[in-house]
Amino acid sequence: MSERIRIYLVRHGHVQYFNDDQQPINPKYAPLSKMGEEQIGLLAEQLTSINMDGVFSSTMPRSIQTAEILAKLQTKQQIESFDEICEIKSGRLKDIDAENAEIVIKKAYCHRQYSLGNFLQGESWQAFEQRVVSWMEKMLLQQVALKHQHILVSSHDAVNRVLLNWAYGRKNDDVQVQEQNYGCLNIIDFFIENDQVIEARILLQNFTAHNILKINETHNALDDVYHMYVKTNGFK
Repeated sequence: MSERIRIYLVRHGHVQYFNDDQQPINPKYAPLSKMGEEQIGLLAEQLTSINMDGVFSSTMPRSIQTAEILAKLQTKQQIESFDEICEIKSGRLKDIDAENAEIVIKKAYCHRQYSLGNFLQGESWQAFEQRVVSWMEKMLLQQVALKHQHILVSSHDAVNRVLLNWAYGRKNDDVQVQEQNYGCLNIIDFFIENDQVIEARILLQNFTAHNILKINETHNALDDVYHMYVKTNGFK
């Protein structure tokens, strides 16, 4: 007989990725903006009726901050952080050839379609997907063994896209279709049998408590990066 575990998969809130001089901030250290804190605060209120058995985040500040805000209204407030679910690593944006920048940046989530093996000339999609999915599979088995049923995961845009693709049975596919707005919530039920994930059911996807109707949500993160790349002449 299979056992069920429910994952509440969140993308961190809004982050200011560019400084006042329109130069990129190292995403490894970028914190939530005031807007981001407010977005996650609204989501936290929506989750108060759920008694989380565990709260996990990546080791990046914006993910930890998001988890802290969400956990503040939970009975269990301890957060465990993992490198494996850190965001995919890009290369140096100023090293991207201007002639190919529109494809390399704007179409990075269509990596198979455009034969982009690495994300913005950084981490390979294959290695990234392997580390993210492997972590999720291991975590699910551990939490089921502990008889836990509700797990909150504070993560990132591309991480969530890969995990949603995996739940849909689309492993290794492009992730463009799996939109993830700032501060969004996805709910996925996983079914475990004989130490294997045998089924996944997506119950909610890309829900934003701060903007339910997605008003003015027309760009994804890569659109914004490309816009800034053009505006700053390639960050040169």
